[in-house]
Amino acid sequence: MLGEGLSLLMFAVTCGVLILGYPVAFSLAGSALAFALLGYALDVFNLNLLGGLPSRYFGVMVNEVLVAVPLFVF
Repeated sequence: MLGEGLSLLMFAVTCGVLILGYPVAFSLAGSALAFALLGYALDVFNLNLLGGLPSRYFGVMVNEVLVAVPLFVF
């Protein structure tokens, strides 16, 4: 039940930060990192999951279809 409550709180905090006028990129990244650390402190989230993010980002960047879409749009 704690994880579901954290997700609702994260949604509310993210909306609140966006309403305050902070840039979207900083709001999303900051709230995600803050709640990842909070989830780790409450033993709901495993920080080892964050170790796989760089390889996923690189996989998205080298995907030929996703690279070609902006070339056709613009």
